[in-house]
Amino acid sequence: MMDMEKESVLTQVKLGSIRQHKVIYALLLMLGASVELAIAAEEGEANIAAEEGNAVPEPAIRVEEIVIRAPRVRIVSPLPGVGIDREQAATNIQSATGKEISESRTINITEFMNNNMQSVSINDYAGNPFQQDLNFRGFTASPMLGTPQGISVYLDGVRVNEAFGDVVNWDLLPMNAIASMDLLPGSSPLFGLNTLGGALAIRTKTGFTDNFLRGEVVSGAWGRQQVQLSNGINNGVLGLFTAYNHFEEDGWRRNSPSNLRQLYNNASLKLPKGELNFSVLNVDTALTGNGLLPFEMAETNRKWVFTSPDESTNKLDHYNLNGRWDVSDNFVISALAYKRKMRQSAMNGDFYDEYQQLVSRLHIDYINGRFNLSDLNQDSFGLTLQAAWDVGNHQIVFGGSFDKNKVKFKQQEMYGELDADRQVNNVRDEGYYWDGLYAAKYPVLRNDLKGHSTTKSLFFSDTWSPKDNLHITYGTRFNWSHVVNELMSDFGNDLYQFEINPANPLNGNSGRLLDPRRQRCPLPGDPFVTFARFVCTDGDYKYKSFNPSIGVVWEAIESLSVYGNISRGARIPTIVELGCARDHTKDNQPGSTNFQYGCSIPTSLSADPYLKQVRSTSYEIGLRGNHSGMTWNAGLFRTELKDDILFMPLGRKNRGVFDNFGETLRQGIEMGFRGEAGKSRFGVNYTYLLATFESPANAINPNNSSNTAPQTLQSYVNIEPGDSLSGMPRHIVQANWNYRFSDRFDATLNMIMHSFSYVRGNENNEHRPRAATHAGYPGDAQYADRDPYDYIGKGTIPGYAIFNLRATYKFDYGMTLFVKADNIFNKEYATAGDLGRSPFGSNGVFNPNNAEWQNTTFIGPGAPRAIWCGLAFDLNWKKLSANQGNPK
Repeated sequence: MMDMEKESVLTQVKLGSIRQHKVIYALLLMLGASVELAIAAEEGEANIAAEEGNAVPEPAIRVEEIVIRAPRVRIVSPLPGVGIDREQAATNIQSATGKEISESRTINITEFMNNNMQSVSINDYAGNPFQQDLNFRGFTASPMLGTPQGISVYLDGVRVNEAFGDVVNWDLLPMNAIASMDLLPGSSPLFGLNTLGGALAIRTKTGFTDNFLRGEVVSGAWGRQQVQLSNGINNGVLGLFTAYNHFEEDGWRRNSPSNLRQLYNNASLKLPKGELNFSVLNVDTALTGNGLLPFEMAETNRKWVFTSPDESTNKLDHYNLNGRWDVSDNFVISALAYKRKMRQSAMNGDFYDEYQQLVSRLHIDYINGRFNLSDLNQDSFGLTLQAAWDVGNHQIVFGGSFDKNKVKFKQQEMYGELDADRQVNNVRDEGYYWDGLYAAKYPVLRNDLKGHSTTKSLFFSDTWSPKDNLHITYGTRFNWSHVVNELMSDFGNDLYQFEINPANPLNGNSGRLLDPRRQRCPLPGDPFVTFARFVCTDGDYKYKSFNPSIGVVWEAIESLSVYGNISRGARIPTIVELGCARDHTKDNQPGSTNFQYGCSIPTSLSADPYLKQVRSTSYEIGLRGNHSGMTWNAGLFRTELKDDILFMPLGRKNRGVFDNFGETLRQGIEMGFRGEAGKSRFGVNYTYLLATFESPANAINPNNSSNTAPQTLQSYVNIEPGDSLSGMPRHIVQANWNYRFSDRFDATLNMIMHSFSYVRGNENNEHRPRAATHAGYPGDAQYADRDPYDYIGKGTIPGYAIFNLRATYKFDYGMTLFVKADNIFNKEYATAGDLGRSPFGSNGVFNPNNAEWQNTTFIGPGAPRAIWCGLAFDLNWKKLSANQGNPK
């Protein structure tokens, strides 16, 4: 019978292939071993029960009741195994359990946090649910290069902000493996670089913390098919846990499929004085996010995409070995070692903005698209050692960490042809063989970047409780970082300049850009400055920072606490930011109408001058309490940033440079309450957020109607102190109401409301729709039209409120049927936007006359109404063992 049960479990594991042989073998092995442990545990408990049943009962002995009070743990640190007492935290920490995450039926972390956590909002610039920006108090964790990152994300003590741009790939975090999640505001000294606005600490399940066999199948709108399976088992000494997630969806917009396969395995060993944990995370994803859409095209058909394809594939291998040694009852040493490999390939199809060059030079009108191709390899490894000492009225944590990252990045471009559906396809053969366009057949190398960074840190924190109701937490962190770049970057020649002699393609390139003698870095004695096709630069930068923190909590009465905190944080420039930094030596070059060639985010670099590290100072004060079953909080927060690193546009589509911006500010009010009344559970969160520039600056953006052309050569956009940061709504409201109709059936109504926000490119908040003036630059000997295009769109994203519904019915034997409906009133809304130029009319048809193109507002349309159904099961191994050991 046992063998049949084992075979039955193993035959269920036919869920696709992440590296088919290695990963499926690991899954089979883990599940098989889990069943063996379950069988062993069942037999052991049955034997004990039998022995107890045959034993002669002993006479009862009455003893005096003894109450043992364990010290309350008050600190959240990156390493697993350290919990938190929210009442003694000097900031408004928000937490979620694995049960809450599972019952929400959300597909990723950004969706869950947007629905439930204070001061959180999302922007969907990419057009894919797994590639959204997560905003918290005006700071962002995003998978998109070019976005200023301000939140650090930790998975079981490992910082998963990628080395290349501090980005966070949400598709690499499996939801069904999460045991808990804590969102910590400010800059805790226990967390590392990039903790400017906060840290998200995620802990995964083990065979000891999740002793269940769980499964879930979901199907519904947009061709979504999802299968989740997890199993955790232990025999008291050895615990095993595995979680698998397979997600497929066509997407609600055209040409927007997603495919994810995530596998997480963990082995835990309980020791007499501690434990060891080893985990492996393998992820293979293919995501298509076709980005923003001109608002006038969205009014015609919201399912359209601007251009396609825009595809990226991620492959991750993540290894984590950590352990804890309980030296004594009040002294614990923890250690961690990790290794992480991430491979990313991307292909982006777009319209060719220099289309008219081909028409005027070569009378070619069929090439109106281009491909951006990139490959990125990232390797990370590191060590952390931490000690926790609970002595008297102090709880002290101290330790150190070492992290090293290596990056290799290559980017290329080639021509494409747009079809009637705005999909970019390969160019017909005559483009190369007849018209002599090299990029019609072969990609042109733009950038080849190699870099590495090293960070060493020491940290210390002490929570001192001079009285039972007063807790003072203070600490600091020292960081030493070293970033090295080697960059070979194209001088900025456009694709139309790469021509060959069709009659003699091998030897007919003398003097041209494809001349073999020019495929190198500059050398002394070159015939002219740009004879060599590449600019080659080396960057070697060192940074150090001292980040102190102090906070106080006063429990005025049992149901009311007052807290306050001040902290400093730092973020060093990433490899990609240094690789695309603004070179101020070129700001005023004679004849220049741009600072420099700049970068096409996310796939192009230029040069690597120095950038300063970002420094933050955070302040927070608030109240929290509980009364009659209701918990509530209200607080004020403020974070001042100096030398913030922003991506500043240079006047071409997606092209710009990273530059230090003087000062920016995020401040606001957040409050919320949760409670129960009868059969209802409810909660409401509200945030007022003011995220502003605090220093004057200028950017170049001809797509902003308030730009200074033609009065100046450059299309300057002047930013003033007090102007709002783009993508940040001032008002954020989340509300949840759950009603239990019976012990088996319940339903939850959720509302998300955001006020309006400014789109990217409208950083001065002054863009307005207007007609072209066709004015020229004063003093031009030859008249040039410096304002040739009309401006349409308001440059803002309207506010919105959407409602989601979820209903659950529980059957016997752990079976659950659920229905999830998003945007039940089918609200048309957008979450993100940008200013740009479109060659397409509102009907989506390409206009070959570039004089009739329009500057417009692009939007990231929100998803329409959608419904999914699912079936889940939970098998409690402990309960099953108890039932089998004690049959009725």
